Amino acid sequence: MWHRWSLRAKIVGLTVGVVLPIMAATTALTVRLSRTALEDDIRRSGLALARELATLATSHQGTDGEVQFQQEIGRIVGRGSLVRGAAVYAVSPRGLVVRAYGGRLDPPGAADEVAAREGQEVVAVEDEALTRIWRVSVPVWESKRSIGAVSLSLPLARADGLAQRIKDQALLVGAATVILLVGTLAIFMNRALTAPLARILRVMGGAEGGNLDVRAPEDRQDEVGQVARGLNRMLDRVSSFQTELAHRIAEATTQLRTTNERLYAAQQQVGRNERLAAAGELAAAMAHNVGSPLTGVSGHLQLLEEEVADPALKERLRRIQGQVDRAVAAARHFLDAARPEPSRVPVNLKALLEDLLVLTSSESQRKGIVVAPAFAEGLPAITADPNQMHELFQNLIANALDAMGVGGTLSVTAEPTSEDDGGPAVRVTVGDTGPGIPPEILSRAFEPFFTTRASSGGTGLGLAIARRIAGNHGGSIRLESEPDRGTRAIVELPACTR
Repeated sequence: MWHRWSLRAKIVGLTVGVVLPIMAATTALTVRLSRTALEDDIRRSGLALARELATLATSHQGTDGEVQFQQEIGRIVGRGSLVRGAAVYAVSPRGLVVRAYGGRLDPPGAADEVAAREGQEVVAVEDEALTRIWRVSVPVWESKRSIGAVSLSLPLARADGLAQRIKDQALLVGAATVILLVGTLAIFMNRALTAPLARILRVMGGAEGGNLDVRAPEDRQDEVGQVARGLNRMLDRVSSFQTELAHRIAEATTQLRTTNERLYAAQQQVGRNERLAAAGELAAAMAHNVGSPLTGVSGHLQLLEEEVADPALKERLRRIQGQVDRAVAAARHFLDAARPEPSRVPVNLKALLEDLLVLTSSESQRKGIVVAPAFAEGLPAITADPNQMHELFQNLIANALDAMGVGGTLSVTAEPTSEDDGGPAVRVTVGDTGPGIPPEILSRAFEPFFTTRASSGGTGLGLAIARRIAGNHGGSIRLESEPDRGTRAIVELPACTR
């Protein structure tokens, strides 16, 4: 529940949670100390008064003295006095007898016996009904001999009442303090934090909605002001990046148009010679090669339009540029088709396949197809032409996506294996969960210009080109398919030996 509270509620709750126990402990300690101080004061006053009466008891002798002594006791126990009862006892063979008293007369107790017979002062608290009482007993001395005792009873009800009033006042002051503290904190938090953060959140919401011209106010010098300035700097960079992105897309579009024009010119220059049959296949392959990158470009352009504020657009732009470069490379490949051998370099198949899956991610996401890659650890490299390897596996992946339509799973696996002569090799399998290929069609799948998708733009060259590329690199390709069980294209290529 704590993590759902607002920052203002957390600070106010934490403050109250700390202040309340401290105030409660302070109040309890104050009441206790006040009660103890009052009780000690009553005890000292009672002792002083008892000693004074003991002195008067010795000096007031005779009939007149006794009358004056009795009057003095009466004044002590009068209205408003702390003394509830006062008694002066004399020692006799039969025990203690009352010599004079005022107020409530209690029978002599053990403390009075000790004071009268042993000459000791005794002060003790006794519980009586619903109140507590100080019992003060002081000896009466004559010629250095104790001849009696003065006994005073002083109720502590006044001390208890005063302590209760102190407690009530402390609670009232504490409650007022907490209310004032909470109110002050709430006002402060609203002005110092909640309102400024609300303005920043409104700016962020506007930017998220596509309005990159909004800016947060920078009129504060505290941490909130630093956040606002940081947000404004970020919006400036995003706005600049968006402008640059639009410029780069325009350049890419222009370059793509130029590449298409160069491609058309190159196709017109192909001579009708002994390579006429191969030139026809290459001309159709070039249309296939250009169409596939353009599909990737189109997909990423759509994503860029939807995700203008996403920092990953820079990476997407790099990939668009890569597609344009591939279109240029395809044109050059068409013009240089007469070269006897393609360029061969070590190729990391895992990285190449991962790039292809990223390039086709827009189509797989649009069709709701799950992509399941599985690449073995320590996969060896192969010696091959990177562009032709790219073309081979892009054809296989495109065929798998087309076969499934909407929904399904595209699986791409790569694992080390060995050739028939025992040399190291790599096996790549591209599988789909489509309807499969009937046996009569499977036997003709690698024939040039044979296609079952002529109505949707299929050329029938994808698998033929894939088999030619695999054969040129000393490898092989085969298809495994069952109706309603999907299709697997299995490519085996020799690995680098060093």
